[in-house]
Amino acid sequence: DSATRTIVLALVLVLLAGSVASAHDERFSASKVEIRSNEVLWTVDVGVAGLEKVVRLPAGELELTEAQLQAARSDIIAYLLECLKVDINGNSVEAEAGALEPVYASGPTGQKYISYARQHFRFPSTAEVKRVQFSSALFFTVIRNHQAAVIVSWGGVQKVYNKYGPYQLDLTASRLNPTILGTAAEFILWGMHHIFVGYDHIAFLMALLLAAQRLRDMVRVVTSFTVAHSITLLLAALDVIRLPGAVTESLIAASIVYVAVENYFITQGHHRWMLTFAFGLVHGLGFSSVLRERLQDLQSIAVPVVSFNLGVEFGQISILLVVLPVLTAIRRAPDEKARERRQWWLVRAGSLPILLLGSFWLVDRVFQLNLMPF
Repeated sequence: DSATRTIVLALVLVLLAGSVASAHDERFSASKVEIRSNEVLWTVDVGVAGLEKVVRLPAGELELTEAQLQAARSDIIAYLLECLKVDINGNSVEAEAGALEPVYASGPTGQKYISYARQHFRFPSTAEVKRVQFSSALFFTVIRNHQAAVIVSWGGVQKVYNKYGPYQLDLTASRLNPTILGTAAEFILWGMHHIFVGYDHIAFLMALLLAAQRLRDMVRVVTSFTVAHSITLLLAALDVIRLPGAVTESLIAASIVYVAVENYFITQGHHRWMLTFAFGLVHGLGFSSVLRERLQDLQSIAVPVVSFNLGVEFGQISILLVVLPVLTAIRRAPDEKARERRQWWLVRAGSLPILLLGSFWLVDRVFQLNLMPF
């Protein structure tokens, strides 16, 4: 039936996404900081898509060769050292640049390309390291909403920090000491932040809720979206599937356009949960693309994955608690005929801005124009 075809189509699109574009989203970078008795080792992973904005590379992210990447090594290191600063025991320390490694990604068809570059730095200390202050301003001036995952290890203790824009950390061994609750809170808050600034996910949900006239239809829509994106988020986090950011983001925009257009033609939203589940799988890949950056080199990923997903759901529920009373109030009418008329106008008036926004996102992402501010 049509529902089955929809689900199959979405799954095919998900698989195709893995064979087209980069697996690294330019909005994110990852760092691993290892603090030892007499040195600090800082390893930075930066996506080729992001590097293209600050360093002149001879080829795009899908065509770049290892030789071309190494030829740009001095420029890459110069940019990184402009942005990364380390003080040990209150004294500024000069970095020693180590190897620059290409990290490859591959799609389901087996093609390989350089997804991001991994640069190693060493910051030596003549005295025992007791306090470390470090800061980063990577991509702050060229990439909107840049986020960084920072994994710090010191004396066998590991802690994750999720940072937005430029950041500074002031650490001693006693301050690091993470707890399960602390880690959970960090990822719950980050999951909530991600959904609050995930305007495309919000627009998709809004388009679905506009056509859901009954409470049970709304519950089905929200539940199917939650289950679907939780499945792909978990699979991607466990590295069972590794799919790209660029095409996934385009598919998310396409899902918004599709649902907004369909709103003008459907009269009942009873079976929308099936469509929501299909597209929810794609949206889950969008969530996972940012989570995966923060799971690299973690000793345990169970608490971060579950907590991030909970954060996404808490954020989603918060939005629904605001939106649903508004929709209910607008639909309220003295009789059934008047209510149906209000619903007719609500769906069409509400779907138009969502359709326009989704179309702008789709064009912007497919052609990588980077014109949309969010």
